[in-house]
Amino acid sequence: MRKFKRSVFFSVLIAFVLWSGYFTNRVLGAGETQETAQQTVGRVCSQCHAVEVNGLCVSGDCKSRGVHRAQNRDWATVLSWMREAFDCKMTDDELKTITRYLTDLSPLKKPYPYTWEKAGAMPIGWNVVSLTAHAGAIYAGIEGGGRIYRSIDGLQWQEVASTHQLTVYGITPFQGALYAGTNDPKPQIWKSLDGLDWTLVADLPADDRGVISLGLFKGSLYAGTAKSRIYRSSDGKQWEKTATLEETPAAGFGHWVRFLVEFKGTLYAGIESGKLYRTQDGTRWTEVAPEVTQSTGVRGAAVFGDTLYVGTTRNGQIWRTKDGLSWTKVFDATTQRPGRYVASMGVYRDALYAGISGFVFRTKDGLEWEETGNLTPFTIESMTSFGDSLYAGTTMPPHGWIYRTKVKK
Repeated sequence: MRKFKRSVFFSVLIAFVLWSGYFTNRVLGAGETQETAQQTVGRVCSQCHAVEVNGLCVSGDCKSRGVHRAQNRDWATVLSWMREAFDCKMTDDELKTITRYLTDLSPLKKPYPYTWEKAGAMPIGWNVVSLTAHAGAIYAGIEGGGRIYRSIDGLQWQEVASTHQLTVYGITPFQGALYAGTNDPKPQIWKSLDGLDWTLVADLPADDRGVISLGLFKGSLYAGTAKSRIYRSSDGKQWEKTATLEETPAAGFGHWVRFLVEFKGTLYAGIESGKLYRTQDGTRWTEVAPEVTQSTGVRGAAVFGDTLYVGTTRNGQIWRTKDGLSWTKVFDATTQRPGRYVASMGVYRDALYAGISGFVFRTKDGLEWEETGNLTPFTIESMTSFGDSLYAGTTMPPHGWIYRTKVKK
């Protein structure tokens, strides 16, 4: 999970709040003037920290602060973040007042086509990095405490495993069972036959430090580690190393194998800050699509229709291919919202969804993309469909959060 400084988030929010208070004369609601609303804004938001906008200070000494600007937002969601993640004290009435105030000043240019609801806060752990639906239940792998949670209705969550590691990645069905990998400090493989009872079935070499991804290919289960290595197993218990994609002296975030995705008889692997590779036999790997990873790495990936889509990590681009050899850029976040990190993808009904930083985008044809949600100031780490809803996993410190939505059209 990328770490974000609290001051940066509040700088952006409060800067906009101050700007709206100094330079507008709007009326919000019945008996609620711009002046009274501004007083509420100043009282609530100044508890975070001081910031300077156009030479004017919200509160305190702004000499060391810079000028920050905010784009329009779904302000009810942003203020909810403040209460949930940053312990900014405000009553429900204050939240409504500030929401109306900011929405009147800077409404979304285009309202989202559907709404998201909170589907659960994980009691232990701060990030939901894996979501998988299987056999009438949905499973969540958690960063911070290494737990696995399970739900049969998508709202009530039960802890079913504690791995005693930091993070659980890549929950994957294989040969009638569920498998999951752990990261930090040990790269382990865990297994469950019923989704309720989980056992440790394999340890990979300690210097790999973590199993970051699992994938299926030609009847075997594959694991990608924090040291850019690939392992293979025919039964989930015995594992052999089949490749080292990138040589590195130590396991590190930039060397994580972020996905293992099968597409048209070929297995693809992407490195967090590295390159994109593929194999047709699981042993001999070659680099592909250097134009995709020339100045970045890759992370989110999904197969949609007869096409493979891959997202980049530092410039928020999405590329696609129909044959694995010819690649076309179909999305660039620099022309959309300021999200620059494609962390997750998921297929739901007739569309492909991408989590780009804290925003959700979707496409039905792979070319035209629509912004459909802004769930978090952090990163949307995981996506999956379950029942009649699309689920997204993220962080809202101090908890991992899960959102869901039902798309009617």
